[in-house]
Amino acid sequence: MINLETLAEQVREAIPLTRHLHFQFAHFDGDSLTVIAPLGPNHNDKGTFFAGSQSALLTLAGWSLTTLLSHQCGHPADVVAVETQLKYTLPLDTDLRITVTTEQRQRFEERLAARGKASLRIRAIGCGDDGKTVCEFDGAYLART
Repeated sequence: MINLETLAEQVREAIPLTRHLHFQFAHFDGDSLTVIAPLGPNHNDKGTFFAGSQSALLTLAGWSLTTLLSHQCGHPADVVAVETQLKYTLPLDTDLRITVTTEQRQRFEERLAARGKASLRIRAIGCGDDGKTVCEFDGAYLART
């Protein structure tokens, strides 16, 4: 199983843009992943969290959960995003906390083991320090061993 620090290092090495987001993988419990990022390096001209940073972080969160689940079931895979939908609900003037989950874990793990490839639908919610939802993200990722 890959640990969160190792995964973060791999992401920063492979995707230079992520170095500027100053994200951290805060928690993975086997089913959900929490990603946090500070407002400071991600603010826009209005002093709120830049929508482009949110989009990159949400996409990264879904990719990371899919990657972690593939490692967890013993089938490390190459993961790509194949479909995303993002809705911004409120401006954010604090740090961002993303929680990404899936309801398809068992199906994903079974198909990955049997076929060497599987898709995974994820749901990510971004919140500010007050716990209010600021963005909602739905995505589909494809994993291939």
